[in-house]
Amino acid sequence: MPRGLRLAFCVVVAAGLAWFHERPVSAQPGDPGRHPAGEHLYRRDCASCHGPAGEGTYRGVPLTDVGEASAHFYLSTGRMPIDDPYDEIRRRDPAYGEAEIGALVEFVGSLGSGPPVPDVADDGDVAAGGSLYRLHCAQCHGSTGVGVALAAGVTAPSVLHSTPTQVAEALIVGPGAMPVFTPAVLGDDETRAVVAYVDALQSGLDRGGHAMARSGRMDETLAAWGVGVLVMLVLARTIARRR
Repeated sequence: MPRGLRLAFCVVVAAGLAWFHERPVSAQPGDPGRHPAGEHLYRRDCASCHGPAGEGTYRGVPLTDVGEASAHFYLSTGRMPIDDPYDEIRRRDPAYGEAEIGALVEFVGSLGSGPPVPDVADDGDVAAGGSLYRLHCAQCHGSTGVGVALAAGVTAPSVLHSTPTQVAEALIVGPGAMPVFTPAVLGDDETRAVVAYVDALQSGLDRGGHAMARSGRMDETLAAWGVGVLVMLVLARTIARRR
């Protein structure tokens, strides 16, 4: 083959490979060009673990039916993406800006069915939300929302940094070890009430002295006993020296 023809052949092959590598991945065959910005981000950062069409791999779970709510929760709380599938999934600073998160959420939502991002109103019943929170949430997230260490090294995270949308999404999605609260357990009114109560936890005043990082009544009691015993020991020693 002449040298010039070989060079032209190599250029055509290289251009074809570059086009194949950069072209967006369609959510479904036969529907190219949908959500191009989200597809580009998904292919670059997510497809290696979750599959080109969200079908899942040994490195990541399927995303075909998680919906926009799940994608928005994990992305907006910085729980995704992670570099290694064995990394701890915990709250971090988000890796993307709002526009990029919106594009990815839209694309993941197009991969199948699933709950949309909830539209949370700010008219929830705080008192009812407190009762529901203590019934369903306090045993894991703590009565003050600071989080609790559970069994086998699992820790329920604090809710004091979650936005109202993220609280509602967590109830709908059930991330990690958290159960999914179906409409039969928490309807729309109940969900808004829980969201309102968590917002009250975040913005409420700390009455009765130092907040102690809102660690809860048990820790406060132990600290009070410890301080009291220390004071009594100091007094006893002082009295004994004077005698």
